Amino acid sequence: MTRRRIGRAGAAVLLLGVLSMGAGCSTAPTFPPVDLSEAGWKVRELPAVWRPRRGAPELTGELLVAVNGVSRLVQFSKQGMPVLTAQVSTNGWRVSSALQAGSHTGRLPAPRQVLWFLIDGSPPKTGIQTPWRLENPGPGGGWTLSNPRTGESLETAPVPP
Repeated sequence: MTRRRIGRAGAAVLLLGVLSMGAGCSTAPTFPPVDLSEAGWKVRELPAVWRPRRGAPELTGELLVAVNGVSRLVQFSKQGMPVLTAQVSTNGWRVSSALQAGSHTGRLPAPRQVLWFLIDGSPPKTGIQTPWRLENPGPGGGWTLSNPRTGESLETAPVPP
């Protein structure tokens, strides 16, 4: 009887070990700090207005769009404090917000329903798919990215040359 208990305990330990090794393979990607002063980063800062959803108040702040090849960092800040940060790298994506605790990460491709992952430049360059709509108000450089279904929108103001 003692041998069976040890055998079962050993099997349980072995099973836990195998499960923990499997969990290690599916962990979220890690993101080293971004140094925008490194070569290759194209950085643009714009005044912006973000409405998180229909009926929500507009938040006026600054939009930072930094692109280096496939890597990019998009940050919406208010009075110098980051409200929302989205990052895409060669191995995954991450989004974090001061409005919610924690962050969300995942492997590529980044979710296309999240506004911040659609911004790959200023204005966004890749094909914007429905329900998203990209509007360029004119030669001044401002643009609006909106989702008519949810009411979420991000509008940038033209920046004088």
